[in-house]
Amino acid sequence: MSSKSQSTDATSWGKASDIGDKNTEQAKFANKDNTPGAMHRPATKFHHKIGDPQFPAEGNNRYHLYVSEACPWAHRCHVTWVLKKLEGVVGLTLTGWKLENISHSPPFDDYHGWDFVDSGSGSYSYKEPNNFSHIEELYELAHPGYREEWESRGQRPYYAVPVLYDTKTKTIVSSESAEIIQMFNSAFNSCGADSSFDLEPASMKQQIEDVNAIVYPTINDGVYRCGFCTSQQAYENAYNSHWEGMDKVEAILGESRFLTGDTLTLSDIRLWTTLARYDTVYYSHFKTNRSRISEMPNLYRFLRDVYRIKGVESTLNLEWIKKHYYWSQRMVNPTGIWPLGMQTEDKGYWEKSDDLPEVYTV
Repeated sequence: MSSKSQSTDATSWGKASDIGDKNTEQAKFANKDNTPGAMHRPATKFHHKIGDPQFPAEGNNRYHLYVSEACPWAHRCHVTWVLKKLEGVVGLTLTGWKLENISHSPPFDDYHGWDFVDSGSGSYSYKEPNNFSHIEELYELAHPGYREEWESRGQRPYYAVPVLYDTKTKTIVSSESAEIIQMFNSAFNSCGADSSFDLEPASMKQQIEDVNAIVYPTINDGVYRCGFCTSQQAYENAYNSHWEGMDKVEAILGESRFLTGDTLTLSDIRLWTTLARYDTVYYSHFKTNRSRISEMPNLYRFLRDVYRIKGVESTLNLEWIKKHYYWSQRMVNPTGIWPLGMQTEDKGYWEKSDDLPEVYTV
């Protein structure tokens, strides 16, 4: 299907020219659709590594992870943090669920990114030990003038989470989730992390890269390309690409327990945090509504299988996920009203296990 529509590119999120460093995930899997109104995710800013001279591997909470429970990119870091048993090694703070005054169009004066709150409905700490009130403050501390750089291009400042912060040097190590989960997988093994398993085995590197090349552009970012575009044709292009990717992954999971075989890898975590939000948010809010995950037998089996792994359920806060998307993203849902009575709010949706193998242990 296709249709003509007036361009609203001036108010879509991001431009191809904002992608920046060609080595980022955003550049590697950039949206190649130049249709007016297509979404182009800007590049994340900070890409240091644990192990760099400035950032040696060290435990005792020298490094601190900031995540929003609502954000799938941050959620993948939280899941990896839990699986690798990094509590006490890397600190953790959860933000609030609101992104107030988020818009694709200027002015952006009242937009400050994720806020910090005293308490919440999740299972982990909301205590902010470094006296920040919003994520914006971390970015400005690490890179003075960060807001001004974005606003001078007519763009909303990109205060992405996750953020891995160094409390010793008072700067950001990384704001790129794909790189943070790789660091969590191996960089802290000598500092108290669980080193008994590897979520990115060298022998599976090519397989992992191959599935990431499907999952990132068509699913992880693909749902946003559907939801944040601002023209009918851009939406239709994104929708078709998204479902091409979903069908490929459904087929892959019809042949194996996980994306690369019978071993859980970082690729599975990257996919899972998007699927965990799908029937609650993306199906309706981002208009990806060909099928629910519960209607895709292999994806639904995978979703529930990973959910049962020890520690994973504790990272999922569906209440805050739902409130964030429907309330914060007024450019998609102008009323800010979130729905009730969703299928995913029934424990049976997640705990159906008659078709699952034994619980996977890492």
